[in-house]
Amino acid sequence: MLRIATLGVRSFLLLFGAVVLGVSVTVAKHQRIDAPPSETSFGSFCGAFGILISLIGLASMFIDKIPAMALMAADGLATAFYLAGGIALTIALKSVPSCTAKDDRSAYERYMNKLLNGGCKDVDGDLICPGATEDEVLISLCQRVQADYVFQYLAFIFGIAVIAMSFVLHRSGGTRTAAYV
Repeated sequence: MLRIATLGVRSFLLLFGAVVLGVSVTVAKHQRIDAPPSETSFGSFCGAFGILISLIGLASMFIDKIPAMALMAADGLATAFYLAGGIALTIALKSVPSCTAKDDRSAYERYMNKLLNGGCKDVDGDLICPGATEDEVLISLCQRVQADYVFQYLAFIFGIAVIAMSFVLHRSGGTRTAAYV
């Protein structure tokens, strides 16, 4: 029964990794000036790394040669990356009081936020952000960034769960172990 639950949690981690990668790449593609912010790039890395570890974890459910402790260490690393990525995006978006508010302060903070504005340049003393032309676009990007860090936090929680489940499964002898001679 625990094997089935572990398989389900690993499948959700694969899904969360795909969502984090997809949303992070979508937000990064909005960048018009310079490179995407490091928080967005790290989110893409977290999603890709999470997908890779999830696939290895799913394979380990059926292949004997993958050591359980090495997989738990990789799961721990992916889980730590998800937490770090979620915190980085949360802090970077902290200045925005609301993604959907229509007041002037919220619109200004969305315009000035480096994750949302697509990059800015100084032209004759004025800050020009060509990626931040309409407030509706910024609202949509803000909601995507929020979704990105929510899925990273969910992946962190599920990562902790899969580590605990893998540990219990390994300790109880529920996994197949290969005899190395």
